[in-house]
Amino acid sequence: MARLLHLSHLLGWHHARLWLAGLRPSRLAASWRWLHRQREVLLRRRREPRLTVGVDVSPFWEPLTGIGWYLFRLLQHLAQRDDVRLRLYGPDLVDKGDQPPPVESLPEGPAIEVVRWRIPEDFSVVHYWLADRLRGRERWLVSRDRNDILFAPNFLPPPRFRDCPGALVTTVHDLAVEVVPETMRESTREQLAAGLRRAMEESALVLTDAEAVRGEIIRAGLAPSERVRAVHLAPASGAGTEVPGQRLEGLPERYVLHVGTLEPRKNLPVLLDAFEALLSSWNAPEEPPSLVLVGGMGWKSEALSARLASLDDSGWLHREGYADEDRLARIYRHAEWLVLASRYEGFGLPAVEAMAASVPLLLSDLPVLREIAGDAALYASAGDVPAWTQLLRKALTDASLRLEMVSRAQARSRRFDWRRTADETVAAWRDAARAHPVQRRGRVSL
Repeated sequence: MARLLHLSHLLGWHHARLWLAGLRPSRLAASWRWLHRQREVLLRRRREPRLTVGVDVSPFWEPLTGIGWYLFRLLQHLAQRDDVRLRLYGPDLVDKGDQPPPVESLPEGPAIEVVRWRIPEDFSVVHYWLADRLRGRERWLVSRDRNDILFAPNFLPPPRFRDCPGALVTTVHDLAVEVVPETMRESTREQLAAGLRRAMEESALVLTDAEAVRGEIIRAGLAPSERVRAVHLAPASGAGTEVPGQRLEGLPERYVLHVGTLEPRKNLPVLLDAFEALLSSWNAPEEPPSLVLVGGMGWKSEALSARLASLDDSGWLHREGYADEDRLARIYRHAEWLVLASRYEGFGLPAVEAMAASVPLLLSDLPVLREIAGDAALYASAGDVPAWTQLLRKALTDASLRLEMVSRAQARSRRFDWRRTADETVAAWRDAARAHPVQRRGRVSL
């Protein structure tokens, strides 16, 4: 009795009554059945004959931008495969009924398994108490699954992947933290500066989106060449879909397009300076096209935001903001040129998506953009306003040049395909798993 009174004092009478109610035979039996089912689930997971890959899908709970779409499309093109088992771990592994749904529905297919622990309401231990305790042990929960691979698609592995069995494979999309740290959000820069080197040291394999970034990683001494592999990305499946009609609602009739979050790396002040210089000396018979910006405002953008606001009534600048996948595909399709004046890129996905939509390219003369676009683009130095002004004038007044560059873009776009990206990613996972095999057999305990 004294112990029960002590328990009541610690938990409060209401919680103590709930605990005592949990000792009823029916609740104890339900709890035993639940524990038995979980043990069977773990045994099944460990007996899985396919390559098992634990995937951090936390990016799906935020509006999808470059990295989120990379992961989404990769999983879409792997979902129907029968040679891999993709175990998706969201922001919370334990279901308490308080997690919102993901922004995009998780891909489905025979390769997909969403890992979520759901504790029944009739469990003998107070439901929310056990859920809180399990949430504090997510690393232990992941380790029980004994995945062959732990895949971190966004630079740093989540804490729950640390010290788990399985080979860690991390995707490092760019090396801005080393090359242009001043352009980054301070919190992101500090996080990567503190953790990126350790993540690469712990990774059995580091994936990058381009050979140019692979070279940057190796030269920076962050990982040896044999542990860094470049796998090119590809455009969205709808980017090349033909849309009838000559004008897209809400947009100018003719426009040059820029796609990307409006942040320092994108170098928008140089592009705006060049566009203003072009318009001030425009002498062609037809009206010049507008400049359309697709993408939300990013970090360190106060001065840029003020400048854009001052140009809203100029007649030549249109700010579209964030566009969903379908809308963006249509915007690409109607553009005359895509322009990226970036100071730095890790891949340049808008360039690939534009080529798939038969849109020619005006790009910064960066090694990674040369790698991606080759002769399907015209180039100017990122900081050279006169060069950009001249390039824009040449592109917008020479119809034959545009036709030639459209043809080149169409040919170049065939190099980029998500099925190839998926195949190369699985091959990388297999190599990492062979080098670091996991023992799946053994005692299963909860």
